[in-house]
Amino acid sequence: MANQFNTIEFLEEYQRYPCLWDKSMPEFSNRIKRDHAEEQLLQITSSINNVKELRQKIRNIRCTYNQEVPKIKSSMRTGSGSSTVYKPKLAWFSYADSILKKTSDIDNKSDTNLVILITYL
Repeated sequence: MANQFNTIEFLEEYQRYPCLWDKSMPEFSNRIKRDHAEEQLLQITSSINNVKELRQKIRNIRCTYNQEVPKIKSSMRTGSGSSTVYKPKLAWFSYADSILKKTSDIDNKSDTNLVILITYL
């Protein structure tokens, strides 16, 4: 019987290798260190058989996370009460948020068109 994949346990291990998820670290751009971290993570995770599957699992988790975040932000903008704010039903979302929010905040900090408009006015 195949082992059941536990996303929370996987994320706990994944968090130990910031070179795989923290874009602000210099090691994030180092393919050798990232490959080594993936190999280490693969040894710990018994239900994933190879690096290709590991990368796909990470991609799936990140995609699902990135689909849920806009739903939360959108429901907060409606002006309704806090009781109507969208809450993901995924058991692992809050744990993933504690890790991935750090990197998504970096991605979202960019110059806006507002600065450009002000300079023309």
